[in-house]
Amino acid sequence: MASGLWWSRPSAAPVYTEPMLSITPHSLQMQHVRPMVYLDHWAFRRFSTNPVLSARLVQALRARAGTLALSWLNLGEYAKVSVVGTREAAEQFVDAMLPAIFCIQVDPAIVNNRETAGNPWPHADEDLAVTLLNASGSLSAKGMFVKLHDAGLVATHGKLAGIVQGRLELLRATYQTDPTFRREVEQSTRPDAVAGTTRTRAITRTLAATFSPDGRRKIKLNDAIDFLHAAIPTTYCDTVLLDGATWDLVDRARRKLKEAGVPLATAFPGRGDGVERFLNYLET
Repeated sequence: MASGLWWSRPSAAPVYTEPMLSITPHSLQMQHVRPMVYLDHWAFRRFSTNPVLSARLVQALRARAGTLALSWLNLGEYAKVSVVGTREAAEQFVDAMLPAIFCIQVDPAIVNNRETAGNPWPHADEDLAVTLLNASGSLSAKGMFVKLHDAGLVATHGKLAGIVQGRLELLRATYQTDPTFRREVEQSTRPDAVAGTTRTRAITRTLAATFSPDGRRKIKLNDAIDFLHAAIPTTYCDTVLLDGATWDLVDRARRKLKEAGVPLATAFPGRGDGVERFLNYLET
C-alpha cells in the first residue's frame, strides 16, 4: 500500500455510501465530507463514556453523511488519563464512528504554511490517519488510546502547552505596552487586513487577540490547549463543541470577523444545555 493519502474533494451533497476513510490496494483514502464535527477534550471524553450521547452523535452523523474530525490533540489529552476503561471507551467511540472520520491537523503554524503554499487540504493529518490502520490492514482505533498513558507523553503535552501559553502571554504583553502593535491588532479584522492574509491566520490571530485586553487574567496551560482545540477546528469544521470559556472566545472572534465576511464553525458551549442543543442541531 502506498504510504501517502489522497484527499477527495468535499461533496456538496454527501452520500454515506462512500466511506470517509477507506483502504484500496494502493492507498488509504480520506474524504472531507460535510458536516464535519469536532469535539474538544472534555466533550470527546463525555461522549465516549456516555453510551446514550455516543449513539445519538453516531446516528446523527450517519443520517447526515457527516464526519467526526479527530486530532492528535484528542489523543494526546489521554496521556494523563490513568483509567484504562476510559481509554478503552475512547477507542470504542472512534470505532463506532469509523469510517466517518477525518483526521485533522490542529497546529495553526503547519496549517497556515500549507495554506500559504496552496495546499488544497492544509488541515489534513496524514500521519494520524495512518495510525488507524491496524496490523491486519483494516481500520480500527483498538489499542490507540490504551497505550497513551505515558509519562513521556505527559511531559510532551505539558511542553506544548507551555509553548503556546508563552506565545499568548507575549502577544498580550506586547499589546499592553506597545501602542503600534495594539493598533495593528485592533485593525486586523478589517476587511482589507483579512483580505491580505490566509483564512487560518485571520481566525487564529483573532482568537489569540481575545486574550489581549485583560492584562490581569492569568493564561493557564489549559487555556493554551483549549486554544489549539479551537483555532483550526473553528476554521475548517462546520460544528464544534467546546468548553464554556473557549466558546466565549470563539463567539467574540466571530463578531469581530463578521464584517470581513470570515465565517467560523457553528460553536456550542459545554455549559448549560449546550450539549443538548449541539445534538439537536445535528439531528434536525
